[in-house]
Amino acid sequence: MFPLYLKPVSRLFRERRNRRLVAVIDQMQILKGAAIDVLDVGGSIVFWLSVPDTARAKCKISLINLSGAYDGLPPEEERLKSTFTLLTGDARDLSQFDDGAFDLIVCNSVIEHVGSWADMEAAAKEAQRVGRRGWVQVPAFEFPVEQHFLLPFVHWFADPIQIKLLAALHGEFKKRSFHDQQMSVYHVRPLTRGQLSRLFPRAESRSEWFIFPKSHIAIW
Repeated sequence: MFPLYLKPVSRLFRERRNRRLVAVIDQMQILKGAAIDVLDVGGSIVFWLSVPDTARAKCKISLINLSGAYDGLPPEEERLKSTFTLLTGDARDLSQFDDGAFDLIVCNSVIEHVGSWADMEAAAKEAQRVGRRGWVQVPAFEFPVEQHFLLPFVHWFADPIQIKLLAALHGEFKKRSFHDQQMSVYHVRPLTRGQLSRLFPRAESRSEWFIFPKSHIAIW
């Protein structure tokens, strides 16, 4: 979660990034002549609140998340959840869907949390299998501040060093059990643009910059 003083900056980047997503939605809806079927892998309702109403109206949006992800939603999301199809599943195994089942796959700041490189490869393969088009965004490894823990440079170190630094510098992290500390670092892995291109070889990869690359986007 971003501190309050960084939220305007975060909002600015999100709005600029989402313009690319809106352009893809507009193009696909015109070609199809009807609302497009979207699967948001690991998605949230609050993300779609940052997308203009006019673009959301052109989509039939399904979210897929691990079990329990929709429990205790904030009031605003609870009010809107009936306008989404809420599914349960794992990004690494979308076998419940046929090849090309969705017009568009959206994956926003998710694939870097699924686990090891092999887990990311599995998730990327599934996204490209079930989605005829796709829009995938990941935080950039090159950016000096990782967006989850918001401490500079820490994510550039090996896992054991990250854990020691976070335990010393991050109050909430220090309170976690040894197991939870290990898993927290294991499931936060920003990617380089080269890594994203390897995961999505047929996609066009782009970067957004704030002195350093801040995030990378793959669009196919």
